[in-house]
Amino acid sequence: MIRAIIGTIAVLAGFAVVEASSDAGTGPGGSCKASQVYALLRPGETVPVRAEPTPEGTVMGTLATREVGQDVVPSIVVLTGSKNGWARIALDARNYTVIDRAPHPYGWVPADVLAVDTRVDGVVNIHSRPGMMGDVVGRIENEDQRFRVLGCRGDLLHVINAEKGNIWIDRWCARSGGCRD
Repeated sequence: MIRAIIGTIAVLAGFAVVEASSDAGTGPGGSCKASQVYALLRPGETVPVRAEPTPEGTVMGTLATREVGQDVVPSIVVLTGSKNGWARIALDARNYTVIDRAPHPYGWVPADVLAVDTRVDGVVNIHSRPGMMGDVVGRIENEDQRFRVLGCRGDLLHVINAEKGNIWIDRWCARSGGCRD
């Protein structure tokens, strides 16, 4: 009996180690499915894009909007990973200005400058955590909510807002006006 309990605890501890080893905060830069998200920028505002996920990282360019005349403009980017509060984005010439001569395919920005909406057709599932140990613990349906991005892992996005708090979601919209038909 005791051996069975110890064996069960060892298996669960193994799952926890696997789960923690690729967590959004500590995993490699490519730890999630490439997904569109947006940065809300005021005309003329820029966000430095860095070579590494640290404030001291070399600035490779800037994320900016080219539109003028609006109060806030969403700039859509492709999120490919996250690490310690930083988001790894694919660099796109439409929203990115190169500073150095060698263009890089990816760069890092603070994750919380990125956002998503839940204005989608259907249900958005709220997960307790990503991976095998996570469960669906709630739903967002027909609610138009904006979330700040904290990170990502696999097919889930780690987000936060005042109403729902710090959660993981499986569906979102990368347009500030929503994605409903």
